[in-house]
Amino acid sequence: MNTRVGDIGFFPFAQSRSGSLRRMLAVGLFVIGLILYVGAKVQIVRLGYRTEALEREKRELERANRSLRIEASSLAAPARIEEIAIKRMGMIRPAKEYIVPVKRKAERAKSKTQLLHPE
Repeated sequence: MNTRVGDIGFFPFAQSRSGSLRRMLAVGLFVIGLILYVGAKVQIVRLGYRTEALEREKRELERANRSLRIEASSLAAPARIEEIAIKRMGMIRPAKEYIVPVKRKAERAKSKTQLLHPE
């Protein structure tokens, strides 16, 4: 009976050690590759969930930011400040003769130009 490596047929102990070592190495590399592939897919799914959670948190923070901006603008309203000054602090409005309008720099420069070059 002739049992060489590579013959057609089933002979369980006919292969040499180097052939089985190659096969074990190939199977090992396949298993390692499969584990790396599955690990990468799991990582992608985790990152997708994390991205979704961060986007949800961003939307909530933007909503809170909008409401805080609205609240800040209502708190800084001149009518509200005047009401607090009068009611809580006991301040009064000055008489008209004590009010002096102050021009801004741009308005002063414009009025100087008009004085020098009247149209």
